[in-house]
Amino acid sequence: MINSGKIGCMVLGSWAYSQMVEAGPNGDDIGYMSFPITVNGKQYASAGADYCFGINVKATDDQKLAAMYYIKWLTEKSGFAYSEGGVPIDKNGEYPALYAAFAGIDMVADAPALEGEETLLNDLNSESLLAINAGGNTKIQEIIEHAFNGDKDFDDIMADWNEAWSDAQAALNVEIK
Repeated sequence: MINSGKIGCMVLGSWAYSQMVEAGPNGDDIGYMSFPITVNGKQYASAGADYCFGINVKATDDQKLAAMYYIKWLTEKSGFAYSEGGVPIDKNGEYPALYAAFAGIDMVADAPALEGEETLLNDLNSESLLAINAGGNTKIQEIIEHAFNGDKDFDDIMADWNEAWSDAQAALNVEIK
């Protein structure tokens, strides 16, 4: 639907870019940008490895070796990053053209939660009722309803959400470092 102009914007990972481009005759109209998150005026984008790349610890040594060779081939030789819109595994590698809008944006690698904070996002989501990275369909519906009713603009909605998040941090004694 994005390729035909029925949808104007979607929140998807880079893995979906090639699918959207190839979904119809208007692939040249499809672009990709980072989610607009800034800290002190500097824009950042999250970059995380595909969670599917792994080697089973319970595999035999031969299976582990075969899996390692496959992953090395896939990430270093196959061109997968370029055909599927991924960030190259080699940090000196050229980015696929779809990342042109990322010029000047720092990529931040996803990292596991700190010890003792493994449930913090879920706790904040529950306390704030925002459901970030947890479906969040009610949030989309809220934006649409306020736009339709004309009773709140986007900045007011974001201010409410920021307040809910800050209140949740305070309620859970989250210290920002």
